[in-house]
Amino acid sequence: MREANLGFEATVSKKYYDEAKVGTTVRWGNVTNLNSGTARVKSEGNSGNDITYDANTEGSVTLTINQHQYQGFELEEFEASLSIIDQQMYYTRRAAYAVNLAIDDTLAALIDDFGTSPQGTLAVDLTDDDIKRALQALEDANIWDGRENGGDLFFGMAPATKNSMLSIDRYASSDFNRGGGANIITGEFGNIYGARSWVSTNIEGSNAAGHDNGMWHRDAIALGMRMQPRTRVFDDIQNLSTQVAISAIWGVIETRDDHGVWLRGA
Repeated sequence: MREANLGFEATVSKKYYDEAKVGTTVRWGNVTNLNSGTARVKSEGNSGNDITYDANTEGSVTLTINQHQYQGFELEEFEASLSIIDQQMYYTRRAAYAVNLAIDDTLAALIDDFGTSPQGTLAVDLTDDDIKRALQALEDANIWDGRENGGDLFFGMAPATKNSMLSIDRYASSDFNRGGGANIITGEFGNIYGARSWVSTNIEGSNAAGHDNGMWHRDAIALGMRMQPRTRVFDDIQNLSTQVAISAIWGVIETRDDHGVWLRGA
């Protein structure tokens, strides 16, 4: 069996809530600049020239723990004993993949919700200008490239989008690599204008209708894990079989609308 490259979880802000229950909402506050980041001018003299103290009314982000998904299987004793492979091990891996895929799916679904003006057109190859405009939109919001943020800027793309970008010389040709460029060396683009690029078939969309690629900062999306994928193994004496179940509890939310750009493409 082949698996999708489940990369979303590594590109978002991840929080753990050991006490939360299914349906619980978790809130945390935002902190904005005082006086829109503008220092105030102090007038001369002591009389009637008191300084102004700013008191912001901050908004908050509410994440709901509302995902509880599982995968399980039952392996009959006689069947397992005749197999030349460890069926329980392989089925356990498949069950774990199914649960991790579900987590990845909920994150992938948020990319086309970014409020910053989307770039590109569905089912049409992305251009270098599309990518540069997306980067500019993030920089206009003071989101700088990965070198300034410890590698926290990401560019997720579908295989069809990667295929179309192979035709852009500045990404694929070594003529544009002066030590650390994005051109293809080992089959991956690597770093594109400061964004760490990665490819996955789990980017939403299809080759016919186009894909929901995106460029975003880690703080654009939050993943709240109440329970990491957990494995339980039981012996069923009634059926003389082994039962295995893997489950997880989590929630996701888009936290900063201007920290991501939807890149519509092939």
